[in-house]
Amino acid sequence: MRIKQLVTALMALVLFACAPNKDDVQLNLIPYPAEVEHTGAWLKLDPDQLTISGVDGTLLGTLNKQLTVEQALSLQSSEQATIKCVVKADTGIAKEGYRLTVDKQQVLIEAADNGGLLYALQTLRQLLSQQDGQVLIPQVNIVDYPRFAWRGMHFDVSRHFFSVDEIKQFLDYMAMNKLNIFHWHLVDDQGWRLEIKKYPKLTEVGAWRENVGFTANQEKGLNEVNTEPYGGYYTQADVREIVAYASERHITIVPEIELPGHSAAALVAYPQYYCSNAGELEIWDQAGVSAGVYCAGKESTFQFLEDVLAETMELFPGEFIHIGGDETPKDTWLACPDCRRRMKEEQAHDEHELQSYFVHRIEKFLNKHNRRLIGWDEILDGGLAQSAAVMSWRGVAGGVKAAEAGHDVVMTPMFPYYFNHTQNHLSTSPGHPGIRTLRDVYTFPSIPTDISPEKRKHVIGVQANMWSEYMPKFEHIEYNLFPRVYAISEVAWSPEIREWDDFYSRVQHTLPSIEKYGVKPGDISYHVRIDVEPDYENQSARLEFLTERSNPVYYTTDGTEPTQKSQVYNGPFVLSQDAHVKACQFKEDGTTTHISEKELIFHKAFGKPYELKYAYAPQYDGGGKYGLTNGFLGVEVGVEEKPMDLTIDLGELTDVSYINSRYKNAPMSWVFGPKKVTYEVSATGKVFTKVATFEPGVTQSDVDEIVEYPASIDPVKARYVRIVAESVGICPAWHPAAGGKAWLFSDEMIVK
Repeated sequence: MRIKQLVTALMALVLFACAPNKDDVQLNLIPYPAEVEHTGAWLKLDPDQLTISGVDGTLLGTLNKQLTVEQALSLQSSEQATIKCVVKADTGIAKEGYRLTVDKQQVLIEAADNGGLLYALQTLRQLLSQQDGQVLIPQVNIVDYPRFAWRGMHFDVSRHFFSVDEIKQFLDYMAMNKLNIFHWHLVDDQGWRLEIKKYPKLTEVGAWRENVGFTANQEKGLNEVNTEPYGGYYTQADVREIVAYASERHITIVPEIELPGHSAAALVAYPQYYCSNAGELEIWDQAGVSAGVYCAGKESTFQFLEDVLAETMELFPGEFIHIGGDETPKDTWLACPDCRRRMKEEQAHDEHELQSYFVHRIEKFLNKHNRRLIGWDEILDGGLAQSAAVMSWRGVAGGVKAAEAGHDVVMTPMFPYYFNHTQNHLSTSPGHPGIRTLRDVYTFPSIPTDISPEKRKHVIGVQANMWSEYMPKFEHIEYNLFPRVYAISEVAWSPEIREWDDFYSRVQHTLPSIEKYGVKPGDISYHVRIDVEPDYENQSARLEFLTERSNPVYYTTDGTEPTQKSQVYNGPFVLSQDAHVKACQFKEDGTTTHISEKELIFHKAFGKPYELKYAYAPQYDGGGKYGLTNGFLGVEVGVEEKPMDLTIDLGELTDVSYINSRYKNAPMSWVFGPKKVTYEVSATGKVFTKVATFEPGVTQSDVDEIVEYPASIDPVKARYVRIVAESVGICPAWHPAAGGKAWLFSDEMIVK
């Protein structure tokens, strides 16, 4: 008897040891569900047992298309199915949510709506695997629902035209990742892509330009040889087909009809809606902002736009119409008699208030047709109706301002949600300069902490943007979409942002599936992000290196280039002396793709407050409150057109014998060094004494450099230091954007 008991106990131990533990089951789900319970057991089915009930033919076709590509599997409809789907409104499940239960016999999916059913099936698709001729599904209990109602992807088809089939493929990628808003950027300075029956020249003329353009692309070998003409457009039949295709995937399309700026293509087609004295326009074939702005003084302008928007609303049934509203050069308005008359009639004190009038008028028209206006954060200037929503792209400040004012907000800050920027430092990578890594996207706080708790409900979602200037082919779009779309998907859907290593592991397991569609996803970066947390009180800074890959990080603090014999990073460290930090990861062959660097200077103005006479652009804030005195070189504050005029408060009378200021000079990026720099000091903040002046002027140049103006002065006691850098104001005559507003950038004001 005792032997029998012993044998039984031993068998139990063996079985227990062999049984998979639930913690050993890696659920490679993206986005990760809200609630997951898994037992470690498996439902095992023969392929012919993959039967399903409760789904229509369209949804089943979509799912089978995916399963065929990824695993050479397909599901068959059957009343006696192993996968049962139930859609009932009274299940207590959240909108777009679902319950997915896998036991030892079947799969049960319950959803409150068809969107939830689609998303449940996308989760099931990721759970399926095959082994020894059987289909394996982990036994799980999943309750899932989205974090945000707006889970968006933007696609610019104005700079380069993409086919109907390519748009559909983009929508497929969105549906796979539970994204539900397609922001379709249909018009801009470089092309008008939407057929409008009442105004046929919009596509006959505005959809075509003489050259492919974007020479920066051609220099990288991305564009084909210039052809004549170049462009394309979507017929209204095309649009209806795409809208229906999106609807089947529970994706709402938000069309963007840019106004009042970014409108050169439309105004070349119909110049009567341009300011009469503003000269001639051409459809742009380069990046940047043209002078193409609708005349705000002509009544005919608004009739034209209302006609266009009326046809647009007939094609797109969604709640929102995007009107752009960003980057509007208003100089033409100030010189236009019609616009000046309008300003007088509407008691608009300046051109900014005239733009507010323009946006308000369009907003009223949309509201009258039961639509909501949404635009880039510039539309906040002058105030909005409460129903209007805002996309915060120039950093997060616009989103904070909009939410606090009670407007719904979609967070889409240029860093890190602009997917047109490269995600690695490979020279062959398409995309704008400026790194936005997978990790940057995943770890960025999507709801700014500056929004008061009671107003955070106004953040209705997040969105990543894909501007196409540097991506003329769809394969470039795919390269920059993946794998970062996994990050924006999880940020938008999942209530909890998990540990980076957990997410990265799931990405690695998921990438082989998308490669089966012929996609070449972007290479995971070897980029080292150097995060600096200043301690102004103790005149020091804490440094942390963040990477995507697990390779060791080597670094130096004296400006020399790291080697594999340099210091190995083992965790955050503190610096309290000037340092030029360089850090990198090495590839397996001993090379590196990029060396990150950050220079720190601990000077007398380090962490000191200052006042700027003219506000910086929200998207170029230098990292926050102390952007010009935080000790970091290379992180810039940007001011458009105006001087950079600031007064630093050192807190007490201090010996000052050295002042320096640094500026970026990159004319082909519309960024110019100052034409004059003046330093002044004061003991009281009321009377200032000039101590140094530089007048470098402006020379024709295509360089990209840092210029600085150090001044050693006779020692003086001062509490306040004033630095005035005069901007060139507008791009000079020799510049491709002559007459357009120029930028002035600085990264640090140094006092010793």
